[in-house]
Amino acid sequence: LDLILKHAAKHSVRPTFGVRVKLAARGAGRWQASAGHRSKFGLTISEVLRVIERLRELDMLDCLQLLHFHLGSQVTNIRSIKSALIEAARIYCDLHHRGAGLKYLDVGGGLGVDYDGSRTNFESSMNYTLQEYANDVVFHVESVCRESEVPHPTIISESGRAIAAYHSALIVPVLGVSGKDDDVELRELEEDAPEPLRFLDDAYRCVNTRTLLESYHDAQQGLDMAVNLFSFGHLSLDDRCYAEQLFWKLCRKIRLLMADLDFIPEELRGLDRMLSEIYFCNFSVFQSIPDSWAIKQLFPVMPIHRLEQQPTRHAVLGDITCDSDGKINSFIDLQDVKDYVQLHPLNNKPYYLGIFLTGAYQDIMGDLHNLFGRVNEVHVFLEDDEHNGFYIEETLNGSRIGDVIEGVQYRQDDLCRRMKRQVDEATRRDMIKPREGIRLLELYESQMLNKTYLNIDTHAARKRRRSGKR
Repeated sequence: LDLILKHAAKHSVRPTFGVRVKLAARGAGRWQASAGHRSKFGLTISEVLRVIERLRELDMLDCLQLLHFHLGSQVTNIRSIKSALIEAARIYCDLHHRGAGLKYLDVGGGLGVDYDGSRTNFESSMNYTLQEYANDVVFHVESVCRESEVPHPTIISESGRAIAAYHSALIVPVLGVSGKDDDVELRELEEDAPEPLRFLDDAYRCVNTRTLLESYHDAQQGLDMAVNLFSFGHLSLDDRCYAEQLFWKLCRKIRLLMADLDFIPEELRGLDRMLSEIYFCNFSVFQSIPDSWAIKQLFPVMPIHRLEQQPTRHAVLGDITCDSDGKINSFIDLQDVKDYVQLHPLNNKPYYLGIFLTGAYQDIMGDLHNLFGRVNEVHVFLEDDEHNGFYIEETLNGSRIGDVIEGVQYRQDDLCRRMKRQVDEATRRDMIKPREGIRLLELYESQMLNKTYLNIDTHAARKRRRSGKR
């Protein structure tokens, strides 16, 4: 306030400004600590009243024209919003009666996004609609002002997440799959076959819906026996491999039979996650969706094609960074958070996944972990007059390798000179041929112009498949 008054006097102007107040009401959800008495921003009630008295002394009460509060992002429960609106409206009316020139009430942000579609007060959802939110804001402010005989304010909102979340999505290509090695034919065991193999083989052949939990325990015991015998040198590597294959084959059979159960034992509920495959995708979690890693934010994930086919694979997503945290292993579900997402088996054709409701924050907060830079962007506009109902306004290239390494204090020309010295030295020692050295240098320099992500030539791959080449 002192700075505002100082500069207003210096420039001979009469300022207009607002104050943010700390409400007693708290939000609901992950960011509920953004409101309440211990929130980071805003003035306490006593501080607001001191502002009023200071302005009264200077005959400047008319300069205070806005009252603001903020409950925090992604408020999940409409009751928290109702309480805050009533409290803020009471403060607004009281300050107006004290002579403040209030005209605007800024209700801040907090309008949620229903990421999982459950319409609940879960942290990735909201138990209200946009229409209900708007109705409550107008109704409660109007009711308190009418009761207090105060003119209705102009209402301002700052719903950044609810506006921005829908404007962007991340499309990632799947590079490959890492799964459990259970695609093995049962073989007839010899009479002297190692005990773990006979144990697992019997368990697989005898499992039924009445013995699922018992068979799962047998599978665990059989695998433990195989690993222990191998460690003591009493089981061959081939036999241990077959034991692991039998274990995973039995677990997958148990999971299939679980569909016929009315009640699933707790120990078996983790089979879906245990048997899930890792679909490696050409992206960086830390660059494109850092909130998935940092605060376990849930984003809708699904294939963007083959939608007429039922997805049959249980999967988690892995990125191409070297960080073990570079993965997505929590997914939306109407009932609870799922440990997997259902995807299609790969079929030697490009397969793309969409990660939706990423909004504006993810791209801004993304970092250069492992030096993976910004991805390519496509700006798409919906237009009824267009043939397909949309048009592409522009495309923006993602970060190049040369740009990224210069951002961490390495110069492209210096690196190329160093590489040339090494190639020249290798050529003089007859370690490589001069022509090979030239090709190596050209390749190295050309890589500086490439994007930081894997450059997959899908067109060439399709041509090879059509010609029958591998």
